Amino acid sequence: MKAARLFAAILCGSLVAHADALRIATFNLEWMTESATETRMAPWKSENALAMHRRDIAGILAKVAADVVCVQEATSRAALEKLNREPALAPLHYRILHVESEDTGTGQDVAFLVSPRVRLASFGGAEIRRFASALPGIPAETRRNDPRRQRLTKNALVCMESPKICLLGLHLLAHPDDRSRNAKRETQARVAAGIIRTEIVAKGYAPIVLGDFNDFDPSVGGPSDYKDKARKVLALIRDYDTTRIGPELFNASSRVSPESERWSAWWDKDENGTRDASDPVSLIDHILIDKSLEARVKNVEIRHDLHDGKASDHWPVVLDLN
Repeated sequence: MKAARLFAAILCGSLVAHADALRIATFNLEWMTESATETRMAPWKSENALAMHRRDIAGILAKVAADVVCVQEATSRAALEKLNREPALAPLHYRILHVESEDTGTGQDVAFLVSPRVRLASFGGAEIRRFASALPGIPAETRRNDPRRQRLTKNALVCMESPKICLLGLHLLAHPDDRSRNAKRETQARVAAGIIRTEIVAKGYAPIVLGDFNDFDPSVGGPSDYKDKARKVLALIRDYDTTRIGPELFNASSRVSPESERWSAWWDKDENGTRDASDPVSLIDHILIDKSLEARVKNVEIRHDLHDGKASDHWPVVLDLN
């Protein structure tokens, strides 16, 4: 009983800390599968290893205690239901909003965990939607290896009634270190910009775009190795309306100080399965916010304090809006 009361006190304290704000977060869960044998791509060697991972992730999410969490690398609703039943997470009573992606390679999806205190809008009876993933106007005879044919397979959208905000969750093409993929990721960014224009702004909502972009934002900085000004992915999404001067969205991580703390993921460069001091860190998880909401930003954090790199190869990015 003492342990239960202590946990309840910690949980309530976490919630009270942002009771006057709307807390939004994004977190890559790293292969949240329903079973250890679901796919050979996942690293789980046993059901016990997956269960330990699930417990660790639940503990992290419980400490973040966000009102809305965009999660990546969950492979099914069933996998998220198992996560949601973990003792650490169950008291938050999250609703799972999940839609299957078009990614047949990994089977990974973008989904949302939503607190009961958040009122969502419904479009055609659906609180979560996924959109056509191809760039419009590409000729059918375009060569198969043309980067303009790259599809945005992993996207999901939820909208809130009050405040009138839509959250577009993304998980873009992996391997930011592979320059051959940059053009394909730029196509995905252009598709996302089209969704923002037609499905969010055109319907009177303010956009927030968040998730694992697998790319770096030169305007925000961070680790010195990742300030390549030639990268366009984040700029294409931030400036979704090219008829207006300047970008419409800004990166929440620009509020994280000092700049040296602007990192959200680590890369197992030597592929030894362990985070070593030589493994590089980078900022590839982002929350992009409409500038109309800029004055309402109360706090932005990248929660490095929640794990040492063993629970996931990513850390949660957290935004509090007044």
